[in-house]
Amino acid sequence: MKKLLAFLFAALMLIAAVPFAIAAETTAVPTNLPYITSDSVGFIDYAGSDAASGASPDAAKKGFGAARGTGVVGLLGQGGTMVASGKAYMGASYKLPALRSPLLITSQYAGVNYMNAEPAKNPACAFKMADGATFTINSDVIFDDIIVFQEGANQNSIIVTSGATLVIGDGVVNMTNRDFQVKIVVQAGGRVIVGGGNFEIENKGGEVIEGYTYEYLKVTQTGTSTTVPTVDYSDVAPAVVYVAYNEGNNSNDGLSASTPKKTLNPPSETQGALHVVRGGGNLVVCGRLYIGVDFDIPKLGSELVISGAYDGTNYVNPEPAKNPAGGAIKMATGKVLTIGTDVRFENIIFHQEGASQNTIRVANGATVVFGEGVMWTSIRDFNIKLEVEKGGTVIFENSENGFESISGDGIVVVPETASKFEATRAYDGRFTDVTIAHWFYDYVKTAYEYGLANGTSATKFSPDAKFTVAQALTAAANIHTAYHGTAVPAAKSGEAWYTPYVNYCLDNGIINVGQFADVSKNITRGEMATVFANILPDDEYEAVRDGSNPDVTSGMACYAAVQKLYKAGIVGGDAKTGNYRPNDEIVRSEACVIFTRIAAKEYRAK
Repeated sequence: MKKLLAFLFAALMLIAAVPFAIAAETTAVPTNLPYITSDSVGFIDYAGSDAASGASPDAAKKGFGAARGTGVVGLLGQGGTMVASGKAYMGASYKLPALRSPLLITSQYAGVNYMNAEPAKNPACAFKMADGATFTINSDVIFDDIIVFQEGANQNSIIVTSGATLVIGDGVVNMTNRDFQVKIVVQAGGRVIVGGGNFEIENKGGEVIEGYTYEYLKVTQTGTSTTVPTVDYSDVAPAVVYVAYNEGNNSNDGLSASTPKKTLNPPSETQGALHVVRGGGNLVVCGRLYIGVDFDIPKLGSELVISGAYDGTNYVNPEPAKNPAGGAIKMATGKVLTIGTDVRFENIIFHQEGASQNTIRVANGATVVFGEGVMWTSIRDFNIKLEVEKGGTVIFENSENGFESISGDGIVVVPETASKFEATRAYDGRFTDVTIAHWFYDYVKTAYEYGLANGTSATKFSPDAKFTVAQALTAAANIHTAYHGTAVPAAKSGEAWYTPYVNYCLDNGIINVGQFADVSKNITRGEMATVFANILPDDEYEAVRDGSNPDVTSGMACYAAVQKLYKAGIVGGDAKTGNYRPNDEIVRSEACVIFTRIAAKEYRAK
């Protein structure tokens, strides 16, 4: 019946059918099929409002939005079902954030079919994109029981990236105003499974499987939770366990610093530290707590305190800076620690070691507190990032926050004194290469206290090191989010750590498409000005002085930006010449001058 419906739509509306253009294909039965396992649901209708709840057709969200945004994707960070009860309109090219489980995009939900092919030139209920726009998916997506409409004169594309699977169900109907349909581009490492529809497919080294359908729903479309029950450890008494990866052994009892466990391991396994504290209590990191795989701490019997100090002994040792020896949490490159229970961190070091960014993720229902003595160190030009899922809560008791970024739909609580552009931590003289004798001392100190700059290690700032474009855009995005109360989405699977920051700057008009061809190169002083002249509203750049830099002339691309920052007292010139040196590569100490003068107006030149 679904295939007959698709045929009738095509016949009645005289839609030209474009055959598949497949460079390579396979007929093998696919493995690792995506299934809908999350019961999260969000309704979308372009006639709706992003201020609505998205819980029903009458309260549908208007747009897609970001994982932490107000659009429908903000409801679906766990995956689940996006219901197009009207027009699911994508007004610009869009990259779907990486989701925790597959996403179904459909116009049929809980026994109600919202599909409406009239009027033929603009179906009342369909998935459509702006002229020439692309929809990029980085995790598994399923289309079924939905109209996919090609409207604009320039072809739309769905891009399937490496590691992602796109499933086209047999209820998909293609419609078009043109002589072509929406195109699916399958990149190397991507996969598309085609059970219906009438797309043009361009295979760029991925996998294309035709004529395959299957039942992909593992949750019923009723809104009833299907979460697998967790083990109840509430009757287990809290305990104390010691852990040290290098010195420990899981055959130890873990009851002292001389007999520590080696690894966490799930609490259901008798070997490993979590089994000892499955009822909650204290996990004492007397050496290094190393996490070599993506790992979930499930719901325990009570709060778990993870600390490098216990019973009067402090095991925290930030040396060597490349691999802190005591009271340190580190992970294999790119790994994620998901916390699904109440945890308090105290006197602990979060150390970013690997070239791919690590993530601490706070799951739905968990509360994580960052208390006294928490430190963040890194041997990279980025730190560990924090994700707070919807229903999760993070509390910073002392406003100490050295995470590279915070994203997600959960709640983040900081002390009342902490607000945009206020000091959130104290500089304790930790950087041996930043002393009061240096001209840049106040700027580095203030940038650190405002959370706008971190060291290259626990004890070094490297003031003369160069600043890359990626680092500059990361700083710009963080200042913009602090001012506007927004957030940078988490990096998707396979993305470079800086990609969300670059995209954030593009989306918010801080930079333009093509402005930087290579974000890994060092940024010049002129380029730095073009970025930081765009991150705040114009009234925040109020002119406080006249004049200009003699070596920055009206014919230069950076002229307007440098003038804006100069007159606002944010940048200056060399002491003798007044030159700005726009073509010189900026160094970290000079970058802190800009950060500080943007955040703390009392430091601006007059």
